[in-house]
Amino acid sequence: MTELIDGIEYLSAAAAARELATTEMKILMLLKKGALKGEMIDGSWFVTAASLSCYDPSSTSPEADPSCRTSCKASSCGCH
Repeated sequence: MTELIDGIEYLSAAAAARELATTEMKILMLLKKGALKGEMIDGSWFVTAASLSCYDPSSTSPEADPSCRTSCKASSCGCH
């Protein structure tokens, strides 16, 4: 389930973890590395839906920038 905050679509860290079939801890690590974009809101971490749709979990790139899937169409994830 997504939430619209200040015009930006977010998913909770738990929802993002389910989306990527991983753990919340991995999502937090990806946020810290800059591989995903998000914010802490009211004490909980949220991931932008755009960065999640652009994230490529198979990427082995050490860069902090999100790796774009070829099917990514989000203009706000930084990969365009």
